[in-house]
Amino acid sequence: MQTFHGHIYFLENEIDRAATIRENIAKALPQLTYVGRLIAKPVGPHSRPMFEIHIPASEIEKITPVLDEMRQGLSVLIHPVQENELEAHTVGARWLGEALPLNLKVLTKT
Repeated sequence: MQTFHGHIYFLENEIDRAATIRENIAKALPQLTYVGRLIAKPVGPHSRPMFEIHIPASEIEKITPVLDEMRQGLSVLIHPVQENELEAHTVGARWLGEALPLNLKVLTKT
């Protein structure tokens, strides 16, 4: 089964709002296979603080519109999990809200 990752981005001064959104998403979307902790600084390819969710491929079309409604203006990156991380985060990526810059240099290209 293919999985998608969702990254919900926030600014440092929005951490309380992000925590509430995270909690609401976890409650409203029990089909998510993972709801990660708040990461309060940029990490890896991500240019802002964020939290990560894992979405089963079989649920992506149902979850995406709900996530769009729940994001409260925050940017969300949704991408497939695949060996070629660069392709997943660019060609295969879908944004809800503003597309943010990514540090693509850290992603594998296999």
